Amino acid sequence: MISSIKRFAVVGALSLTPVFAQEAPPPASQPGEDETKLAAADQAKLANLEKFPGFGGLKFGEAFPSKGFEVEQDRGTLKIYKKEGAKLLMGPALLDEILYYVFDGKLYGVALHTDDGQDSLALKGILINAFGMGQNSSDGGPSTVWLSKTNGAIFDLNTSTGEGSAFLFDIKLHDACLAEQSASAKAAAQQLIQGKL
Repeated sequence: MISSIKRFAVVGALSLTPVFAQEAPPPASQPGEDETKLAAADQAKLANLEKFPGFGGLKFGEAFPSKGFEVEQDRGTLKIYKKEGAKLLMGPALLDEILYYVFDGKLYGVALHTDDGQDSLALKGILINAFGMGQNSSDGGPSTVWLSKTNGAIFDLNTSTGEGSAFLFDIKLHDACLAEQSASAKAAAQQLIQGKL
């Protein structure tokens, strides 16, 4: 049951990405020399996301080799896989599970889930070290987003349970998946209205 909730949280968070893409308000004062150095270092780290090829030797946008993976969920053009015997220790973070999102036969993104606060904060620390500070959600929530021209990453923390989720994804496939889900939802709504479901 917890795994289903985590998967739903990641898919739900994806539809909120444009909220996080808004520009931050201008700083109240001119940045000091230390702040300028930090901002430059942060931008250099964000460039790592632009070059990020994929995960576990698999590249985003390429055909997904299902051998060695089991289907966790089949949602038509979107399938979620779990790798048999996956390594769950990532630096100081012990992951609960790793899920591979495949859209239209291509690796779309990877979800990394933790089940306690210590591992969740360790996972967020890894993302910050890799991609910079990121942008916190505009509503003050516990989400952080990193976006480049080609790839994105979202980290979300459940402050009640300490569970965390990170989703690393290809932006073009992200947009295509969201467009397909939107069209599917509209079609289902029409079928519901007409009593055909």
